[in-house]
Amino acid sequence: MKNEDLFKYQEEAMTLLTKAYKKQKFAHAYLLDGENGTGITDAAIYMAKQLICKKDNAPCMECDDCKQIDAKTHLNYIYIEPENDTIRKEQIEKLIHDFSMTSLDGTPQVYIIQSADKMNTSASNALLKFLEEPIPNRYAFLTTNNHSRMLDTIVSRCQMIHFKPIPKEYLVEQLKSFGVESDIAYVISYLTTETDVAMKYIEDGKVLNYLTVAKKIIDKDLKNKDPYIEYYRNRQMFIEEKDKTYHRFFLDVLVLIYQELLKKANNMNEKYFVDILNILQPEEIDKEQIINKLELINLYQERFNYYVNIDLQYASLFSKL
Repeated sequence: MKNEDLFKYQEEAMTLLTKAYKKQKFAHAYLLDGENGTGITDAAIYMAKQLICKKDNAPCMECDDCKQIDAKTHLNYIYIEPENDTIRKEQIEKLIHDFSMTSLDGTPQVYIIQSADKMNTSASNALLKFLEEPIPNRYAFLTTNNHSRMLDTIVSRCQMIHFKPIPKEYLVEQLKSFGVESDIAYVISYLTTETDVAMKYIEDGKVLNYLTVAKKIIDKDLKNKDPYIEYYRNRQMFIEEKDKTYHRFFLDVLVLIYQELLKKANNMNEKYFVDILNILQPEEIDKEQIINKLELINLYQERFNYYVNIDLQYASLFSKL
């Protein structure tokens, strides 16, 4: 997340951090708590630069200190992240060893532990001892989206700052700036809040396939043709898909398109799926019928959490749609 977006979407959290720095009341350890995509790691890196950068306009983002932090090569900066979804004791022990001496030139020492809730028990206990012996000019930033999985004793030794969920519009605009088509960017925002993860979904091609089928099914429905025909043409794709994430995504797309139809019926500014929405004029849209379809899809969204026979559920849904 860009710095200007951090201060725009996480104004309260960033104000707390920067004010503490300016007033020289910076805590020795912070726990930045928020969902993926809320900027918690970017905020930690920004504050690491704020502490280490020697320029008057710190963080300048251009000096050797700032660039070395980005490259993770600064001698007074350590960045730890999970390896195979776990932070091990050896990683924390290396941190303790590398920071065992005070900085020779008086530069603050800063370490970031990304996804601190992924520390195993040994790593957590090792870090706890390190946190219990704070020294001047050494600062810690732990990030997490699930602080309840962390040791209470670690949480209590950190100042926790909560980061708010980011509006979906932010991710949509980010993806569009990368050349992602508007409808795809919009539906992807219901799968993830992270730009990197969103791009991976786009690259694997499945999202586009399910979006295309969803549009064709609703196209058939709005033209009073049997939507099951379109499902049957793509039936093998649905049957072979074992990841329920994509089935939930497909049903979400159906909901999103019908919701846009309701907006058009109510003469609201619809922004997405214009090619589908242009099939009908506002006065031609039966709002009660659309609401019934939305309720039906919501019912099947719940069923998909329990039923194993995916094909049977889709057949049942499209026979009633």
